[in-house]
Amino acid sequence: MKENILQYQIKKKKQNPLLEAIDINCTQLAAGETMTLENRNDGVDYIMNCVFGTYGDFIIEPGVTIQFGTDAGITVYNGGSIQALGTAQDPIVFTGEDKVPGAWKGIFINSNDLKNKIEYTTIEYAGGEAFNSNGDKGGVIVYADTHLNMNNTTIKDSETYGFNAGYGGCELVLEDNTITNCVVPMLVLPNYVDAIVGGNYTGNETDAIYVANGFNSIDATYRDLGVPYHVLARLVVSAGGGKLTINPGVVMEFGLSGGLEVNEGASGSKPSLVAVGTAENPILFTAIDKVEGAWNGIYFDTPSALNEIGFATIEYASTLDYTGAITNWSGTVLNVHDVLFKDIKYCAIRYKQIGVTTSNLSYDNVGAELCED
Repeated sequence: MKENILQYQIKKKKQNPLLEAIDINCTQLAAGETMTLENRNDGVDYIMNCVFGTYGDFIIEPGVTIQFGTDAGITVYNGGSIQALGTAQDPIVFTGEDKVPGAWKGIFINSNDLKNKIEYTTIEYAGGEAFNSNGDKGGVIVYADTHLNMNNTTIKDSETYGFNAGYGGCELVLEDNTITNCVVPMLVLPNYVDAIVGGNYTGNETDAIYVANGFNSIDATYRDLGVPYHVLARLVVSAGGGKLTINPGVVMEFGLSGGLEVNEGASGSKPSLVAVGTAENPILFTAIDKVEGAWNGIYFDTPSALNEIGFATIEYASTLDYTGAITNWSGTVLNVHDVLFKDIKYCAIRYKQIGVTTSNLSYDNVGAELCED
């Protein structure tokens, strides 16, 4: 594989630990080329005052610090890769020349290369100007059909999102990351929530994982990450989507007229929802705005015998469009037990035909308990 000239120069100068930082220009890294940035000293190793683009393999080794000027950043194009390979002992740092949120753009990845990996890296003061006409901002942004493994990475002091994944078709692994002092730690599509394992997402302007409007079309688990999920509009568990599992302790907060739908559609496999907390660690389905009728509630149109809601609280749900905090269409199978319905404007459960099993339900400020169509 062809070696970039800069890589050769860096190796030659490595002998001198007092070298000043190298200025990396905006010449794009071509397909088939490799650029490797090595740790040259204990301070800033490289400076970028541009948006550096790569169609080749861009490798950053442990201990490297890159400083970005105003509106600078990195774009990884389809066919290229970024490999920021820090270690716990020698992390990589991407920082701004100005130590203020939004000082530089961030990292934009539009590549499905399996080599894309960011680990033991700190990305700070990014999230400034948008990368494209869609207005995409964030410390790290992934475009459609991108592959990325990001683990043990800290994103902080972003002017917008820490991590932004609002396009479909991505394959993501997001494990044990910390996102703090951003406006919002993460914006993701429903399918990508399953990729988030562990980590810390507190200390932001809004401590919540933003879940964009969309379909959950895979077997997925929503884990307790220590902050709520903000479902901004509709979360639909769709035909072919398998099972959505919501773990104990999870808080689901829904936007105005938002809701959770488990809907088989006209054909396809039968999706299901399993949301079972514990007596000590219940699940909470609530609204972002804590007023009656703030969100539609949970709608079922699927005969899956796996459907279950237990040890949970459902509050502030039911609207004129969906008058039940839980609404069940004909043929639905559902087991509801150990659930508190609270501040429900219309009905706690609205059902069409028999198929719903209930036990140990309680009510607080509910318009009606059970309503049959």
